[in-house]
Amino acid sequence: MMILNNSPISQFKYGNHTFFVKRDDLLDKNFNGNKARKLAYYLENDFPATNTIISYGGNQSNLMYSLSCLAQLKNWQFIYYTRSLSKTVKDSKQSNLELSLKNGMQLIELDKEYNQFTSSLCTTSNQLLICQGALQIEAEYGIKQLAEEINKWAVLNYLESINIFLPSGTGTTAFFLQKHLDKHQVITTNCVGSRDYLIEQMSSINYDNSKLPLVIDNKQYRFATPYEELLTTIREINKVSQIEFDLIYDPVGWKILLENLETIKGSILYLHCGGLTGNYSMQQRYNYLKNKSATS
Repeated sequence: MMILNNSPISQFKYGNHTFFVKRDDLLDKNFNGNKARKLAYYLENDFPATNTIISYGGNQSNLMYSLSCLAQLKNWQFIYYTRSLSKTVKDSKQSNLELSLKNGMQLIELDKEYNQFTSSLCTTSNQLLICQGALQIEAEYGIKQLAEEINKWAVLNYLESINIFLPSGTGTTAFFLQKHLDKHQVITTNCVGSRDYLIEQMSSINYDNSKLPLVIDNKQYRFATPYEELLTTIREINKVSQIEFDLIYDPVGWKILLENLETIKGSILYLHCGGLTGNYSMQQRYNYLKNKSATS
């Protein structure tokens, strides 16, 4: 049985502010960050009737890669649906897609019917359906463990109230964290879609009318799109903190957090959501942008 918990907490100072970082990136090479927490239920329990995982989402998804590792560990098949791939994506090396395929993932590309197909996906008794972003009740199991670790840390450090910040895709981690951190404020920002989209996603699993986390609106940065100012920000944070962050979610997260520090009162604990395996392919996008600018 694999148990992934009790990640350390680092501390660094940037400008006039002290930041704490929950180092979930250190949990495991294949199961780290919020992927480890979302998949803890499946990692720590047996499913004798199961032989296949079904999932869907982006073609460089960190969750996709972790699911391929889970399937390999459990000796299951893994079928993953995504939108049609460009030649550039198909030829990409050292990416989450390449690593997942090496782990035995069966990839099925969908064209225009992607949204309709994935919204109506159903499985048989021998299959597990993992929704995009693991937006489902089973994710609460591991995220609750994370909340308990944060609560214990706050008590040991005599912190009555803290702010936990993390960037969000579907908001699964932020939602369940807030549910189990009633004394503390969870703050997030939308990275994949609009603020309304993020709230809609979190509300879809809010079966007991729990308090939603605070969402600071990201109106400027499109998902997985290279922006020079984001790269500058994350490089500064990496250098000062001596921590490597992911290049898709964390640059947006840190940029939004730093721009809103005056509105956040009290200690800030940044949740490192892992995803470093996707950094190579994202760095290639930044290199392409740099080369394009140089030749234009």
